[in-house]
Amino acid sequence: MENKWVIRAYREGDEGGIFELWKAVHPEETYVSEDWMKWWHWKYQENPAGKARIWLADHSGKIVGQYAIVPVAMKIGCENVVCAQSVDTMTHPDYRRQGMFETLAKAVYAEAEKEDTHIVYGFPNQFSYSGFLNNLNWFDIAPARIIFKPLSWQNALKAEIKNRVLLKISAIGGNLADIMFFRPKKSPVIEGLSITQTSRFDERVNHLWARVSGQHRIMVIRDNNYLNWRYVTAPGLEYTVYLAEKNGEILGYIVLRTLQREYRKVVAVLDILADSEQIAQSLVSQAIEHCKQEKADLIYCNIIANKTYIQAFKNNGFISVPFVKGAPFCAHSSSPDISKDFLKDAKNWFIQIGDSDIV
Repeated sequence: MENKWVIRAYREGDEGGIFELWKAVHPEETYVSEDWMKWWHWKYQENPAGKARIWLADHSGKIVGQYAIVPVAMKIGCENVVCAQSVDTMTHPDYRRQGMFETLAKAVYAEAEKEDTHIVYGFPNQFSYSGFLNNLNWFDIAPARIIFKPLSWQNALKAEIKNRVLLKISAIGGNLADIMFFRPKKSPVIEGLSITQTSRFDERVNHLWARVSGQHRIMVIRDNNYLNWRYVTAPGLEYTVYLAEKNGEILGYIVLRTLQREYRKVVAVLDILADSEQIAQSLVSQAIEHCKQEKADLIYCNIIANKTYIQAFKNNGFISVPFVKGAPFCAHSSSPDISKDFLKDAKNWFIQIGDSDIV
């Protein structure tokens, strides 16, 4: 059967139609048009790496599908490369199973390749994962590693365990496990180090980036322009940023966001970068103190990184459960210069929640 929709590139003014599609795809959410528009322009138009590439499915003037990628400045090996992240794939409920997802994606990739954007990454959900791998030539890299620390075992488990007696027993077991196996190590004493909250990243963070970037083969470029866009100017979103400083120099930072999840108040570590494991451990320790002030029940991080950061979390009593995996992290590449084997190796990547479009 011939499709009644056609595909085309985004045109200025399409935001209203995209908003209507968004509501149809996410009927469980409540949106205020003005707030959503501010968020949309921030995400798709104000990104310091460039404007998003958006292709739409149009049925007689009604937008019924979208595939979009937002540019991301990345360091790959020793080169700075503009890549992209796949975000907000949407098909109107009345138009599913018509090949729209694949058709739109291929149009976006073809347009991006003309401008030398050859690598796209993303965190596909359970519904789109097979479509990315089977139809769009994506490849798996690794699931993000979940590391967490319950601060109140009873509240942390309440959503999973409904029986009060079993909940109480499990909470006691968790507290004992903390004492016996997950007791945090004492934070290292670093003379002259101060950790303070800030509302903005200044240019000193660029020197931190220059020092630390060589420790990782593939990562998002974390200069002050990117960090301020991602964590400071995002409309309607509140992040907490702590800087580790010594003698006027930034040695590291950590970005947190507090979320209410059913019975639990949860703090997510979105981004951490540090000169050393000791600095990272001190920043994570500060994050735990922040959680206590917020009366949070759980703090967690999803991360693909080297042992330096994993150990900094473990030294603060975080737990990594091998059979609990985070979202799959995957990529697509048509690059003539960068080996797919290099991109497929999870050991080459430094990826955190803040590198996704999760807000």
